[in-house]
Amino acid sequence: MNKREKIILMDMLLHEFVQNNSCQIKGLLKDSITPSQFFLLKLIALQSTCKAADIAHTLDISPSAATTILDRLYKNGWIEKNRSEKDRRIVWLTLTENGRKILSEIEIERIQLLVKQFDHIEEDELATVCEVFKKLLKNNKADLYHAE
Repeated sequence: MNKREKIILMDMLLHEFVQNNSCQIKGLLKDSITPSQFFLLKLIALQSTCKAADIAHTLDISPSAATTILDRLYKNGWIEKNRSEKDRRIVWLTLTENGRKILSEIEIERIQLLVKQFDHIEEDELATVCEVFKKLLKNNKADLYHAE
């Protein structure tokens, strides 16, 4: 198998793994939260504070679509909206205590699921996979900077 064929195989396997993992995560979420809502809570948590425009840009959706999704998170009590004191047009989004709690509960179960999935993978194999992903991400970031 040549390099191109290996890349195609890796792409297919990665897609299948992500799809399978997404289905299992949906099972963890039950009816309490949608996968999109979980992803957004995680995104907001990683950035600590962000704006609706940041969410729209990250998801490549319109600001109105982002606002609709964020309104659901707000109504569920998972995020707060706070106007900037310096610029009243800016609304900062942060997780509430309930938002952090539901995210933490899901993350604990998600990590347990991943540990189980990778149980048969040796530590050195896992380290190699991590290094490959680091290289890919570093290369992709470099490509993005050159494209601008």
